[in-house]
Amino acid sequence: MFRVVLDTNVIVSSVISDSKARDLLRKGITNQFFMVTSDLILKEIVIMLRRPKFKTTEDEIHRIIIALIRSSEVVNVKSKFEAVKEDPKDNIIINTAYDGNADIIVTGDHHLLRLQKYASIKNNHHRKYA
Repeated sequence: MFRVVLDTNVIVSSVISDSKARDLLRKGITNQFFMVTSDLILKEIVIMLRRPKFKTTEDEIHRIIIALIRSSEVVNVKSKFEAVKEDPKDNIIINTAYDGNADIIVTGDHHLLRLQKYASIKNNHHRKYA
């Protein structure tokens, strides 16, 4: 079974709209693939969903985070790769994927998509989800 890191933008998209991202998250939650995440990604999701434009309540955010924790392996990120110079926050995704032995990163982020494959991450492909 594939080990997959869903980028923060994919998870936020799945929360705010009925989209391919939501379908993908549902597949992960129902164990059609193995989701890998980290505390760093979970914290970033909380920060993003608290933005007024998303109109997400604290209760909804709490339920989303609990669902992700229950359906994912939450890895302790120790790596400090700096693969994305243009947007260093994107390195959270690379480091989570590496430390979680992920096969795939699913993202809509153009910085990560541009990498296509990061040499230090074995069998890692960045796929645009939409």
